Amino acid sequence: MEAGPLTRVLICSLVILSSCHGAVKAQSVPCSTPTNQAGTCVAIERCRNIYNIVNNPTPPPVGIANYIKRAACTLPSVPRSVCCQPAEVVPEPTTHSPPVTASSWTHPKLNLLPRDCGQTVSDRLAYGNVTKVFEFPWMAVLRYDYNGAITDGCGGAIINKRYILTAAHCVKTRSTMPLHSVVLGEHTKNQEMDCNIYNDKFGKEIERDCADPIEVFGIDKFIVHPDYNRPKYSNDIALVRLNRDVVMKDHIRPICLPVTSALQRQTFDKYIVTGWGTTEEKVGSNILLQANIPHVSIADCQRKMNENRLNIQLSEKQLCAGGVNKVDTCKGDSGGPLGFSATHNGARFMQFGIVSLGVDSCGEKSVPGIYCRVSAYMDWILNNMEA
Repeated sequence: MEAGPLTRVLICSLVILSSCHGAVKAQSVPCSTPTNQAGTCVAIERCRNIYNIVNNPTPPPVGIANYIKRAACTLPSVPRSVCCQPAEVVPEPTTHSPPVTASSWTHPKLNLLPRDCGQTVSDRLAYGNVTKVFEFPWMAVLRYDYNGAITDGCGGAIINKRYILTAAHCVKTRSTMPLHSVVLGEHTKNQEMDCNIYNDKFGKEIERDCADPIEVFGIDKFIVHPDYNRPKYSNDIALVRLNRDVVMKDHIRPICLPVTSALQRQTFDKYIVTGWGTTEEKVGSNILLQANIPHVSIADCQRKMNENRLNIQLSEKQLCAGGVNKVDTCKGDSGGPLGFSATHNGARFMQFGIVSLGVDSCGEKSVPGIYCRVSAYMDWILNNMEA
């Protein structure tokens, strides 16, 4: 995509050397962001939010443009570097060797997954647990019919124009609470219109960026993994096929899935979980929340389960995260995505886990959350998708 004039100006304003050319080195040093928060000076390509902004053909608000200019920092031999918020830094690849399916890169149905996934149009420069509008446009809300009352429950993620990826326990529910519909484009549940509001230094509103209304979809069918076992929390994965195609917009976009062997082997020190803090039976926040939670190895996670006398046997088809701050793990929706930025045709937000039915970490016991490892099910996902 050809960059607009303002975009080129923003990019070049970040140049520390005398040219807008040069190879990017894998380097990072501590720095202070324009809002005086601890950050990391990295090549602009490794700072997901700023990189997405400068590559967006739509010019950002003046305040955001100024922020980016002031975020410039210096790295040796790196032509464009910025002081990046820690949650936005795309890590250098590290690998792990859980048993995963073979690379899905040659799967005959790979073209059902869109290439323009994992991207947002949010300026995404706010820091904290409350997300901004357009920041996680792949979030889905599953609704249930509870004795005639339609209620919000689990979460999910848009993976293409027809499918939502969620947990098996979210669709294989008791007969008194069947899955009813899916809501896309939601951010603040108790507001008719979701907007990002920009103020000047005196607190006066100078600009407002609002999303289109939410969209409600019926259910064509759902597919539950045939080996799903609720008591053991294993194979907790399902697909929901919507009753019509989704028209992608700024607030409704698909998330990426790990389709290559490199992505399937990649692990991170931390992940981002997003949601309204709801399950199929419990309602949480009105505003979409996010939390950065640390990765926990399966061995350490199993030890935590045993220490807390929890009869759960984990496998490498699962992933554990959180448990350090039990409040953080309450922000994800059951069935919602666990992900992080990864390099795949640029910096993309990739889904690595699905919030599984498991330990209530919002209670007294601070134990890791259990997630279905998406990479272990890529063939199953693609095999069960239709055009």
